[in-house]
Amino acid sequence: MSQENVELARRFLDAWNRRDLETIRALTDPAVEFVNSPTAVEPGTRRGFGECTAVLRAQWEILLDGRQEIDRAYDRGDEVIVLGRLSRRMPDSEARIADRVLNSFTVRDGRFTRFQVLGFGAAEVQDALEAAGLSE
Repeated sequence: MSQENVELARRFLDAWNRRDLETIRALTDPAVEFVNSPTAVEPGTRRGFGECTAVLRAQWEILLDGRQEIDRAYDRGDEVIVLGRLSRRMPDSEARIADRVLNSFTVRDGRFTRFQVLGFGAAEVQDALEAAGLSE
C-alpha cells in the first residue's frame, strides 16, 4: 500500500463528514461492500452503491452533525485500517460527545471495494485492534 490509499481513506471520511455522496461514489467501486458492526444501528452487510447509500443516509439522519476524525492509519497492503473518533453534538447543546471507532478500507485499482466498521466504543475497538494484531 502507498500513502495514496491512506489519502483515499481521508478523502472518504471527509466526504462522509460533508454528506457528499458524489465524492463517495467517485472513491468507491460500483460493487462496493459495506460491513457494519453487529452493534450498529444499521448492522449487517450491504452490497453495491445503492445499498451502501441507504446506510450512509440512515447514519446521517441519526447522527445529524456526526463527524469522523482520524487519529491513526495503519498500512496493511491493500487495506487501510483507521483508528479514529466519531462525535456528534448533544441534543439542545453545543457540547459534543465522542467515542472511538475502528474502520477498515480495502482498495483495488484506486477505489474502495470494501468498507468495514471493525469496532465502535472503547472496548470493542480495543478488541478489534488486538484481533487485527495492532496496537495504538
